[in-house]
Amino acid sequence: MKKRILVVALAALVGAAFFTPAMAQDTIGIGLCAPMSGGAASWGKKAESGTIFAIERINAAGGVKAKGETKARMLKLIEVADDKNDPREGASIAQRFVDNAQILAMVGPVTSTVALAGAPILNKAGLVQIAIGATAPAYSQAGPYSFRVVPTDSFQGRFIAKWATGQKKWNKYATIYVNDDYGRGLNDVFKTAMKELGLPEGAIVASEAYQPNDSDFTVQLSKIKGLKADSLFIAGHYKEGALIARQAQELGLNAQILGTDGIGHPEYIKVAGKAAEGTIYSGYFSLEDQRPYIQKWATEFKAKFQTEPGLVEGLANDCVVLIATAVELSGGNREAICKALTGIGTASPAVMGALGENKFDANGDMVREMLMYLVKDGKAVFHK
Repeated sequence: MKKRILVVALAALVGAAFFTPAMAQDTIGIGLCAPMSGGAASWGKKAESGTIFAIERINAAGGVKAKGETKARMLKLIEVADDKNDPREGASIAQRFVDNAQILAMVGPVTSTVALAGAPILNKAGLVQIAIGATAPAYSQAGPYSFRVVPTDSFQGRFIAKWATGQKKWNKYATIYVNDDYGRGLNDVFKTAMKELGLPEGAIVASEAYQPNDSDFTVQLSKIKGLKADSLFIAGHYKEGALIARQAQELGLNAQILGTDGIGHPEYIKVAGKAAEGTIYSGYFSLEDQRPYIQKWATEFKAKFQTEPGLVEGLANDCVVLIATAVELSGGNREAICKALTGIGTASPAVMGALGENKFDANGDMVREMLMYLVKDGKAVFHK
């Protein structure tokens, strides 16, 4: 369990001198770190839309009144930084945000690899990051200034393993995973959980890796087909996941495709086409959710952008809402924001957002209810 120590190093003490309440800024500055180019650019653009929408919505309602202040401040998006889903870019952006006194908190990154690369820099300097989609178990130990709005892969991997074994439909499982922090972690959790749940020895017949941005998976899939797997768990992202589904169909691999939120993206269905039909994955956002707060948010988002919001837009939105709430609870500086976020769900109530209740555990990990989805007739619907 990582300790929420707000004074983390001498460097943080020096940096804190520039962010005292007496020197409060006119705005609450936010930086967004997301992949705006490359294979994960779709996520980045959705993250930007969700961030902008939340900022404008909060400002239209009067802004944020920091604890101890009498005048409300407006939220301001200081920079949208393109991390290209590259950890080196992520580390560089983290340092740039740290050095920019206007930025009081960071929204993003989207992926685990980038989040883990920037976390040491952000924690040393004392700048909060609320990751949009960093699900790797290692991120739980990233430091006291590192939070996320998604359930961990440890939780998701065990959740879908328990669900799959409970169906009692499949006897031979294979996994295929992206060879990075995200894929390795999720794959390991899924396999370990399956064994702990009583899956017979040898029932996982193959576990095949691929590199980020690979496009040809025929070698791995041919091996899996030869071993007669009847279920294929994808521990990867939507872009490669869609190609895996298509190539599996072309090879005649008739295995049930399972996944988590990594493939839970409209682009997976669009790119995979008919091969996506029947895919089952876990997630935690749906426009079928009829809770009034979520429906109101989705309606307003669609009115502004002329398109229905998805998971990433909702996650980014909730990052901003959490930052604004933290400012109101504790104050408008970097240390105060961290202090307030640490207590959301324990010292203070859970915060309602586009995905329902937001509350953190002791590691800064998000605690959420999970849902199961089925791709049917070109759409993701609740799995009954």
